[in-house]
Amino acid sequence: MGSTRIIIVDNGSFEPETTLSLRRLAAAVSTLIGQPVHAVSVLHSHKVDASLLGNQPAQIFSDAVIAANRDGITDLIVLPLFMGPSRAITEFLPEQFKLHARPELKMQIAPTLYADDGLLRSILIDQLHATGWKKNSGTVLLCDHGSPAVEVTQVRNALAEEIRNALQLTASELIACSMERRPGDEYAFNEPLLETALSHASGDCVILMQFLLPGRHAGTGGDVEEICTMHAPTGLQWRRSDLIGTHPKLASLLAQRYGQVRL
Repeated sequence: MGSTRIIIVDNGSFEPETTLSLRRLAAAVSTLIGQPVHAVSVLHSHKVDASLLGNQPAQIFSDAVIAANRDGITDLIVLPLFMGPSRAITEFLPEQFKLHARPELKMQIAPTLYADDGLLRSILIDQLHATGWKKNSGTVLLCDHGSPAVEVTQVRNALAEEIRNALQLTASELIACSMERRPGDEYAFNEPLLETALSHASGDCVILMQFLLPGRHAGTGGDVEEICTMHAPTGLQWRRSDLIGTHPKLASLLAQRYGQVRL
């Protein structure tokens, strides 16, 4: 008789807190759906010292597939902790699965986080209000990591437009930007970068973090904070919102994505 295994997959990080946060999220989703949910990363996390992870080593996707083979799993359900169709989801995971899975093992990948259901918008608006932001107080910079896939940047832009409409803000009051981008005109769709957007900000500026889990980019003292410290104009007051992964609605969103999988 076949069996199913459910995994939440993030990009992975060398920061222990990223894996610990992913495990807490997996536990919350497990409670909601009444099924065990395993925390897995695409890459990187397996290199974190297990002593920093409660003596439980992190698992990356290729190893999760091998473990599913070993345990006689027949259906592997992936809940992607990704905003949109990142190449990690559309290319890397299928390639790794094809390389490591036995013929009896099947994989289904649930929809990514962003959809036309307002759930991510609601989380981001909650995080914005939690900073103490008030309308007409200053500029909001909706900041994502930046992606080589235009479809992911389109998610950033769509979220920005949804939030503007919900809060009745203008394009200059809420600016969508990216932390970084690859060089070359073919990646110009990530513009403006955060360092540029800061020069157009005024008043009480909130960096609305379109990041999921802490790490070297989004955590305290990370790249986003460093960019703001270096490039914010003199006199601009700025602060970061909490990450999406700290919001209790994220577990509910993932549970809904699980419900969209055909079992």
